[in-house]
Amino acid sequence: MTTLFRQLVDERELRDPRAFLPRFAEQARQLAQRDGDVRLAGLEPAASTFEAWYYGQRLPNRDARRVLVAWLGHSIDKLFGPAPQTAVTPQDDALDSGDADLHDMRKGAAMAARRARDFALGTEQGQLGDETLGYLQDEVRRITAEYPRKPLPALFDDLVAAQEDAFRLIEGGRARPSQLQQLYLLSTLLSWHMAKACHDLGDGSSAMMHARAAGVSAEKAEHPALEAMVHGLKSLIAYWSGYSADAIFHARRGAAEHPHLAER
Repeated sequence: MTTLFRQLVDERELRDPRAFLPRFAEQARQLAQRDGDVRLAGLEPAASTFEAWYYGQRLPNRDARRVLVAWLGHSIDKLFGPAPQTAVTPQDDALDSGDADLHDMRKGAAMAARRARDFALGTEQGQLGDETLGYLQDEVRRITAEYPRKPLPALFDDLVAAQEDAFRLIEGGRARPSQLQQLYLLSTLLSWHMAKACHDLGDGSSAMMHARAAGVSAEKAEHPALEAMVHGLKSLIAYWSGYSADAIFHARRGAAEHPHLAER
């Protein structure tokens, strides 16, 4: 179930704990000053606590509830109940006619970019050209940069398409050995983000499938740092799926296979 709290967090682009926690601490300080309650001034939940709120696995304690209610403007029962079908946004966020025109133009530009991508991927028959590989590198660079800052619905379709492009180019047999290693690296990053996206959507099974694909790609790319990163993600997915023993296994495996990274 998607809660109203989760919907409001996504709308404010605060899905990353690094974005949410400072804002929460700021709201707690403001409430402490307003109510004269010094206990609230230093209130800040752990990242794991925020994750549990986000996925509806735990309710906030009394002090955190006061901050969330004052900040988000809804009771705790509403915040952690089912989200409404339509987004809850302030009226002044509505697009005026000029913004609507700009929005339409941006949609048209995005559609044209996707058509250009399809053209580039389809014209280099018999070989994998530099332009095709460069396109995919640009997409991966953009997606990884925007993932922490944009709501998932704004990136999900592009992420799915880029992962499919990477898989198709790897399986197509057109890449030279040096290009193939680069494609496996890109496939690792895209599959890692797909696993994270599925995890954020509460689909632990699909998340682990993508994480395993990322692991295979990282091994093929011969990239120890990426392999360690994938092991860490597998541990996170297993933990939040209720498989604590598997979470420990994946964490220890990553540390054992890459001790020089675990020591940093």
